[in-house]
Parts: sequence; C-alpha cells; structure tokens
Amino acid sequence: MRIQARIPLPPHLVASIDPIRRRWSPLHARGNPAHVTLAYHDEAPEPHLLRERLRLAAAGTPRFDLAVGGAKRFEPPVAGAYLEVADTSGVVAALRARLLAPPFAPRARFGPHVTLVHPAEAAQLEAAWPELVALPAPGPFAVDALELVDPANTVVGRFPLPAYAPPGPA
Repeated sequence: MRIQARIPLPPHLVASIDPIRRRWSPLHARGNPAHVTLAYHDEAPEPHLLRERLRLAAAGTPRFDLAVGGAKRFEPPVAGAYLEVADTSGVVAALRARLLAPPFAPRARFGPHVTLVHPAEAAQLEAAWPELVALPAPGPFAVDALELVDPANTVVGRFPLPAYAPPGPA
C-alpha cells in the first residue's frame, strides 16, 4: 500500500482554503483536506518503515508553528499553484531528513506548501490565477500532530506531538 506523511491544517484553515481547492482542483481536493505533505509515496516506498519513522519522529518533536503565506506558481516544468508555507524553525526540514534517510530518497525539489491547483489539473490555472493571487495569506498555525494517509486520503495513522516544554532553570 502507498502511504504519505503529512501535517494536517487546523479546521479554521481547512475551512477557508478548501472551497478554493474544490473549485479549481476538484479531483484532488475531494476527500483530501488542505495539508502540508511531509513525505510523498514515491520518496518513501516502504510503508511500514515510514510509519515507524513517523511515530518516532512525532514522539520526539514538540509542537511547532508554521505560517501559510500567499499563492505562488510551481516552478516550470511543473504547472499548478500553492500557498507557500514558512518553516522558519527548520522543523519540517529536520522531519523530512529523519523520515527520508536511506533507503528512502527525497525529491530533489521540495518546499513546504499547501496545494491549491494540483499539477494534474493545471489546465485550470490561468482561469484560477486572478482569484488565487488575491487571496490573503492565512498566517501562522500550531502543528500538534502528524498523519499517515493511504491513496484514498484516509488517515491510517495519527501521531500527536508532545506539548512544548520550555527549558528548566540552568
């Protein structure tokens, strides 16, 4: 079975982003709420190993913040649009490094994002772009869990992140 690891967005962000995704990328948005993908199925083809790595990574990663920015276009030759996601703390990069260590192979091009118009539905991009570029940046959100999803985008594993504990007195 092919699985992917992702960061779910909080309900208020899903509620504001998904109507746009369903309008302009209906095949990929249906049953697939807005999220940030951590590891794609082609990067991590061994589901059991990805599940175990995600479980361990989640247990050792305190909650962190990300910020969703404005709409951008994917770099050519890929067509499509996304909302940029700022990983200012570097946690997403660290999680990907941990999840995609050998024998897995990370994609050469990756940046955290929320897909608005999937590349497979990019024929819609020019019609969608005036609306997408005018979207306000949704802003920051707290990441409190990581998920595994199957090809039907059913959550097959949810891994809560521990609460942030500030360092004690030295």
